[in-house]
Amino acid sequence: MRRISSILALAALVAAPVALSAAQKDVKLPPVTERALGNGLKVFVVETREVPMVTVRFHLPAGSALDPRGKEGLAELTATMLMRGAGGIGAEEMAVMIESVGGSLETGTGPDETHIAGDFMARDLSLALDLLSKVVTAPDFPAEEFEREKGIVVSDLISGREDPYGIATKVFIKELLGDHPYADPGKGYIDSVEKITLADVAAFHGDNFVPEGCILAIVGDIDAAKALKEAEKRFGGWKGARKASGAVAAIEPKTFPGGRVVVIDKPDATQSMIRIGNIGTDRKTPDYFPLEVANTMLGGGFTSRLMDEIRVNRGLSYGVRSIMNKNLRGGYFGVFTYTKNQTLREAIDVSLAEIGKMRNEAAAGEEIEGTERYISGLFPFDIETNADIAQWMVTLEFYGLGKDFVENYRSRIDGVTAADVQRVAGKYFHDGDNLIVVLTNYAETASQLEGLGEVKVIKAEDVR
Repeated sequence: MRRISSILALAALVAAPVALSAAQKDVKLPPVTERALGNGLKVFVVETREVPMVTVRFHLPAGSALDPRGKEGLAELTATMLMRGAGGIGAEEMAVMIESVGGSLETGTGPDETHIAGDFMARDLSLALDLLSKVVTAPDFPAEEFEREKGIVVSDLISGREDPYGIATKVFIKELLGDHPYADPGKGYIDSVEKITLADVAAFHGDNFVPEGCILAIVGDIDAAKALKEAEKRFGGWKGARKASGAVAAIEPKTFPGGRVVVIDKPDATQSMIRIGNIGTDRKTPDYFPLEVANTMLGGGFTSRLMDEIRVNRGLSYGVRSIMNKNLRGGYFGVFTYTKNQTLREAIDVSLAEIGKMRNEAAAGEEIEGTERYISGLFPFDIETNADIAQWMVTLEFYGLGKDFVENYRSRIDGVTAADVQRVAGKYFHDGDNLIVVLTNYAETASQLEGLGEVKVIKAEDVR
């Protein structure tokens, strides 16, 4: 239902831009009750009354960037194991307890974080926090479950070796970020996951699952005072100190003078995967809002320049997008698309040309305004549900953004000028010293890659 409403809203934005522009006011967050427990855990509670539900979201500031070298995938496997038994409750019993009340509880990881989030009926808040605390602080890590989950991950990674899209993206990020921890996939590699032991999982948990820096958001049809009391009861006795060695270095600036091309040679490929990009910036960048507008205009929306030129006007591909990946310690800019082998160079040239236009030509006021309407019009759907609000509570605290980031979001988007867009495009969208990665049949397409920069060729089967 939410997906349908978002699409309808998008259609309305396109169809009636003038009428909607005047109605796009800044959103207000509901009142937030905040408390820091004695052990350092920060708790945020938001009361909502729309539905008799509650969302709990726990955020730990440790993710795949802390995986030991050679054992990439450890953070994600540890997160998976949290739900395989905790506090003496087995995996099957826990699943039954959650499902019997119509709830959900899931784990996940990113480069900088691990999270556990779930939705329950509001009356089951005590159960939700009890299970959440057991999962976070007292996982059992049963050996048989570990071997099973590890085997599933390895099988998924083996299957992924047949996915051209995934291979191209993995190589692009690795070639771009080099030895930085963000360069490695969260799931790890086949050989690295195979080396992970149950003792590694327990050690990662012991070193990183400590109260300092953690955030708990509780959002729903609940009483804030009672929710805080429950949080104190479940998490107040949790102890532990974070290791000093847990910091991740910032991504170092890097360019590729004259351009660099990395070819992933797959002789049976009839389509070519294309990745173009460069080092970007972090999540806390002061250029966040101009970048949102610039990236959406270039390739982040249905009516973006890249979509118009590559798909609509030339029919080179069904899909193209540009992304600004922003993590705590840095990120990257990228253009992702694909095309048939015969039009590989044309797709690359068009992508680079559109990047160049963003850098060198000021956008028309009408295009800027339309892009801002599009972004501002969809923003309320990002703060619509209990889960959305819980996510924002965590995000604002983790990145130190302040609630005005949300409450002034639309006015700050609407305040971006053509000069702002051209400035950040010139700073973050490279068109001459960037990295180009293609997965292609190199014997068929080699001549098309001439003049784009130094070429490095690797075999698809050799990609880790």
